[in-house]
This record gives sequence, C-alpha cells and structure tokens, in this order.
Amino acid sequence: MKSKDMQDLVGGAALTALGIFAAIYAQRYEFGELNRMGPGYFPVALGVVLTVLGLLIAIPAFFRTGEKIHVEWKTFLLVLGSIVVFALTLKVIGLILATALAVIVSSLADRETRWKGRIILAIGVAAITYMVFGFGLGMVLPAWPWNV
Repeated sequence: MKSKDMQDLVGGAALTALGIFAAIYAQRYEFGELNRMGPGYFPVALGVVLTVLGLLIAIPAFFRTGEKIHVEWKTFLLVLGSIVVFALTLKVIGLILATALAVIVSSLADRETRWKGRIILAIGVAAITYMVFGFGLGMVLPAWPWNV
C-alpha cells in the first residue's frame, strides 16, 4: 500500500474540522442578511470558507503519495509555550512586555537566530502589537506593569 500525503491530509482535515466547528458554533448568534449582517454572519461565512479550503487541500492529498510526518517537538512546545506565556503574563506585566516575552520564547525554536535578533524582533513585534491594539483598535489593555 502506498503512503498518502499525510501532511496535507491532516492539515486539510484540521482546517475542515475548524471550519465546521466555527460555522456550527456561530449559529447561536443572529445571522442577519447580506445588506444588514448580524454578529453571526462573518463567523459562519469564514467557517464555510475554511471548510471548503480544507477539503480542497485534503481530497487531492488522499490520492497522492507523500513522506511521513516528522514533528519537531521542541519547536512545537516552544511555540505553544509562548502562547501560554503570553496568556499568563498579559494581565500581570502588560501587553508590551508580555508580547516581547512571548516572541523571545517562540524565537528560541529557531536555531539560527541570535539573541540580538531575538531582542530586535521582540521590540518590533511589541511595538506593532501596541500600535494595532492600543491605537488602531482602541482596545483597553494594560500596556505596562504599572498600568495593571
């Protein structure tokens, strides 16, 4: 038996599942109409688009061969850990430092990036995050530990 293209098959199936979940979960909100969209309109539409894209990835992958999936566990855990670090520190140390810390943790997954690059990246991403969420979207988030 030939091995399937498991990477695209699993990725497409995950997108399909996420799309179906989003479309079903968003049904609890008012859908509205095209000229007067309700709060559930966009999540349902996005769920349908994700479902279709997932199927367009998964179905062809079922008919072609591919390599076995190799998971870089260290990379996976560092990126997942950076999300957890951000979630746990946002209200404690503020948006800017929590973002910078999360970027530094996730950048540890890249073996080629040096500390100088990590620091520059953390400062840049934290600044952009503050600009987008603080100024652009007007969200009320503590920026620094003394704002908490």
